[in-house]
Amino acid sequence: MRRGTPEYEAAQEAMTGLLLERARSRERRISYSELSQLLADEGHNVPAHSAEMDLLLADVSRQESPNGIRAMLSAMVVFKDPNKQEPGAGFYRLAREEFGRTGDNLSIWIKELEYLERDYGQR
Repeated sequence: MRRGTPEYEAAQEAMTGLLLERARSRERRISYSELSQLLADEGHNVPAHSAEMDLLLADVSRQESPNGIRAMLSAMVVFKDPNKQEPGAGFYRLAREEFGRTGDNLSIWIKELEYLERDYGQR
């Protein structure tokens, strides 16, 4: 799957819908493997820890926050391991390099979860 192809665009649209639904429902964490399975259920082959997953998560965050003001939807996607339920390195790299987030990994992630509540919480 390559960026710019109809297959990629369809997977990105599906991922955006799944993450927006999750954000609005206040279920603010989903594992990479669960997201991969939900995408597979919709006909998209996006392995949990793949380059495609990383690219799609970054593009979804860029799409939903083009100016970096809104929360990064990718903040919700975490490792399944109960000892490391946080996003992967790609999330933190994107947060710093493109979204201008500062601080250590934990503070960046906590702030994004707060932004998710601000932007998508039930009013």
